[in-house]
Amino acid sequence: MGSWAVGAWEEVKALAPAEFTAVAPSQNTSGGFRFARALTQGLLAQWPLTTRRPAANEDLARLQEPNASAATSRPKWIRLLPRSISDVLLRGLDEQHFVLELGGEVYPFAPEENLHIHLLKPKDASTSKPGCVVLLHGGSWISGSTSQFYDHAQAVSRDLGVAVACCQYRLMLTHPRADVPFDAVDDAERCVSYLSDQADELGLDRSRFVLGGLSAGGHLAAMTALERGPELGLAGLVLLNPVLDLDFRAGWRRQTPAIWLGSHLLRAFYSEEELHQKSPLHQVRTLPFPTLILHGEEDRLIPLAQSEAFMKEMRRSNNDCEVVPFPEVNHDFLRATPESAERHICTLGNFLRSAGVVS
Repeated sequence: MGSWAVGAWEEVKALAPAEFTAVAPSQNTSGGFRFARALTQGLLAQWPLTTRRPAANEDLARLQEPNASAATSRPKWIRLLPRSISDVLLRGLDEQHFVLELGGEVYPFAPEENLHIHLLKPKDASTSKPGCVVLLHGGSWISGSTSQFYDHAQAVSRDLGVAVACCQYRLMLTHPRADVPFDAVDDAERCVSYLSDQADELGLDRSRFVLGGLSAGGHLAAMTALERGPELGLAGLVLLNPVLDLDFRAGWRRQTPAIWLGSHLLRAFYSEEELHQKSPLHQVRTLPFPTLILHGEEDRLIPLAQSEAFMKEMRRSNNDCEVVPFPEVNHDFLRATPESAERHICTLGNFLRSAGVVS
C-alpha cells in the first residue's frame, strides 16, 4: 500500500470495531482479498468509520462537549476518496455534525436495517405544527448520504418555514444483500409512514407532507408517491433531475457509459416486467396532489426529455404535473450557481404555497 493508505488504515484501526480490524489488509494478496471480502459481506452497514452510532437522537446529548467540532470533523485523508464513497463511510460523523452543528434531530425508522431520518425544524416556527418536506438523496442507488441535502435543508427550513426530513435508504455499498433499488423503494415508503405515524410526537402536521428526491432519490420518491401517495396523505411531490425510466430509453439519444453499464446491470438482475413494476414512467396513475419536476437543461446523465416524457404521461392521466427547466444546470443540481439556487427556492416556495404546505 502507498504511504497515504497505510496512514488511513492506521486511523481506521483506531476507530473501527475489533471484528473489522481482524480482517485488516496486509502487504500480500491474501490480506487484500480478506479486506475486499469483508466489504462485500456488508461490514460497511455496521461500521460507519467512527464510534458506533447512537440508536436515537437523545443518545447524542453525551457528545455535546466543548470539542464537539473536532469530534465531528472528517479525517484529513478522506478527501483522497471519491465523494460517493466517503459519504457512505462517514455516515456516523455526518449524523453527529447534523445534530451538534446544525441543531437537527436523528430518529431510527428502520432499526433492523440501521436506517435513520435526519429532521431539521424551522427555528422560528410558530405554535402551529409546520409542514414537512421529506427528501431522498441521490447516488445511483449505490452510494450517497443525507448530508447531500444538509445545506439545502437549512435554506428550505429557514426561508420557507417548513421542517425538512432527510431519509436514509438501503444502498448497494451499505446493504449488498438487498434487492436494490426495489428494497430502497420500500425504505422510502417506511420513512414517510414513520413520519406520519409519529407526526404528533415530532411536532409536524401530517396533512402537509411533500415528498421529494434527487436523481436516484427522485426515482424512490416518485414510486412511493405512485404506489402509496394517497394512502400516506401526501400533499405534493417534488423531483430534482429524477430517474423516471428504468428502461433508460425515454429521452436518451446517446447514453453515457455510466447509464449504459447501469441499465445492463439492472437487466442482468431483473426481468423487464420486474423493472417496469418499479419504473415511474410505466406506473403512472391518477394522483390527488400536484407534482413539480425541476430539471437541469445541461444534465447529460439524466436528460430533461425524460422528465418531459413523464409529465406527458402524468397529464394524460389527468395529473397536475409541471416540469421547470433550469438553464446551465447539470446533474449536480444542488451545486448550481447562486442565481439558480435562488430560483430553485423561489419555485419550490411557490409550489408549497399552492399545495397548502406553507402560507
